[in-house]
Amino acid sequence: MLRLLLLLVAIKTTRIHAFNQYFDYGNKTIHVCVNAKAGSTSIALEMYEALSNTTYPKSCNDKRLWAQEFSCGFDDIPSFHRHERQPRNIDYALLINRHPVHRIVSAWRSKVRSNLCTAPGDRNIDKHDRDGLYKRWNTAFMSFSQFVLEKLDDNNAHWNPQFDLCLETDYYDDVVDLEKIDSISFTPLSNVLGVPFEMKHEHSSKAIVTTRKLKIVKGKMKKTLHHIYKYYSDDFEQYNFSKSITEHATYLENEFSQYDRSCFYRGV
Repeated sequence: MLRLLLLLVAIKTTRIHAFNQYFDYGNKTIHVCVNAKAGSTSIALEMYEALSNTTYPKSCNDKRLWAQEFSCGFDDIPSFHRHERQPRNIDYALLINRHPVHRIVSAWRSKVRSNLCTAPGDRNIDKHDRDGLYKRWNTAFMSFSQFVLEKLDDNNAHWNPQFDLCLETDYYDDVVDLEKIDSISFTPLSNVLGVPFEMKHEHSSKAIVTTRKLKIVKGKMKKTLHHIYKYYSDDFEQYNFSKSITEHATYLENEFSQYDRSCFYRGV
């Protein structure tokens, strides 16, 4: 009854968001909700590979038709059908989410950070279209804390709260935390699809580095984290994410130690 009520409330007359997908495969109707910077690219690529037994077509990438749209290439898979609008009957619903602190770091790394400030292994992270999308940010480097405190509330799918797009956890058959994926996380999805499904793509912000840590002002760090907790308050409440200044300050220090000191303003 609760699922039916939520479905009726969530049905929209507009096209479905790129990361909130509904599709038929075999005789099952499946709903997958995953936000940008929470594994949306990975799950789309893995879904295509699982259902087609091949890699995502280069021709689709060349046309800039990304896998997250579940369109290019997917419609050629036998018994696959993508719904343009949310169907009333869902056989299986999956939510993949990510801790907001990890997710916003990932969004900053790939969508905001200046091209001049790179970390080891970042060869493919600076896309040519970023300057056009975020020209006003890339004319001068903006530190992570300044981004969080000044620009985080700008409407953008790459860091909007996850609960803006996905529903309460009670709606879904399974909820998977991107940071805690293990070998059995997608067993139910594999059973529904009738084919093995697993996430093989690594997420760089999950790696903890042991190089020199930046000397980050404690007051600025706390203010930044408190702002993240406040901005993503619905995500923390709905998905039971942890809040720990000590834990997340350590994570941010480790994450940012990958970048040269010259990439940061003195007060950060």
